[in-house]
Amino acid sequence: MIKLTIAISVYNVARYIRQALDSVLAQTFKDFELLVIDDCSKDETWQILEEYAAKDSRIRLIKQEKNQGLSVSRNRAIAEAKGEYLLMLDGDDMFAPDMAEKALNTAECKGADMVLWDYCTFYQEVEIPTKIAVPSAMATLDPTDKLGLLRRPSFSPSRMTRTEVLRRLKIHFPEGMTKQDIPIHWRLVTALDKIAILPERMLYYRQNPYNTTNRKDRSVFSLAYVMDIAGRQLREDGLYDRYRREYLRSRLNLLQGMYDQVKPELKAEALSLIGERLDDDAKAYILSKDNECSPRTTMFLKGYFMGNWWNKMKYDAMIAARSIYRRLK
Repeated sequence: MIKLTIAISVYNVARYIRQALDSVLAQTFKDFELLVIDDCSKDETWQILEEYAAKDSRIRLIKQEKNQGLSVSRNRAIAEAKGEYLLMLDGDDMFAPDMAEKALNTAECKGADMVLWDYCTFYQEVEIPTKIAVPSAMATLDPTDKLGLLRRPSFSPSRMTRTEVLRRLKIHFPEGMTKQDIPIHWRLVTALDKIAILPERMLYYRQNPYNTTNRKDRSVFSLAYVMDIAGRQLREDGLYDRYRREYLRSRLNLLQGMYDQVKPELKAEALSLIGERLDDDAKAYILSKDNECSPRTTMFLKGYFMGNWWNKMKYDAMIAARSIYRRLK
């Protein structure tokens, strides 16, 4: 059996795909298959993939018949992977050259079903050496601290998981949504006991204006729906009471962030989505001494949904001041 499958999901990334492929093919660990799933790109991405596949037998290409989104590509990677372990990469990002070797060594030494590592963001490649030199906060994170793990970013390319575990747990990225990593992160962290940490910045996460994280349209509403999925899964697994406070903290912060991010003409719709999810359990948490939401989230929810006019006035004033500051910069 192949030790590792590295799966790259691509769509119209001709500008960056060579760098992503090169970062994988240059890995110090060599016994892997590189599974590249093209989501029906319309630029030169597929031609570049064929060029690389002709030169390296480890590369296996799959071309989707129609564009279906990142979630579908990732789900197909889980189904198609031949490796004992699976890790994923997006077509505009890169891995450190020793990422696979260190991740596999960590998994073998710790007997782990999942290994998590850190990342750095960059705009230009020249920034990477300085950014990866910054020590990772994960060095002090206990892998048995589930709450600490849940508060880590949910990026799929910052983890390696045993393929059999993904299939046994029926891991399925929600289709048609952005932020689809979030419920997967919650499921894996809460379901698995054999988790290990690699406290180094092994993922280089490119920032560009076309990233889904920069959108302000209705796709932002996925923040509401993916946390619905995470909550349902917790209840199905009988784990909701154990993780209730962290789930509510995370959900409420994401809902406030959703409202903050979406463009002005969609804010009324965002308020409706939030109101539908602000049940008695959530309101009790907001008013409790256990509330660990950000001050902005608490101010927003009390002001807009719990009749506290003073909090609403403070929140609106803060947003107005921020808008003015940004225009003056």
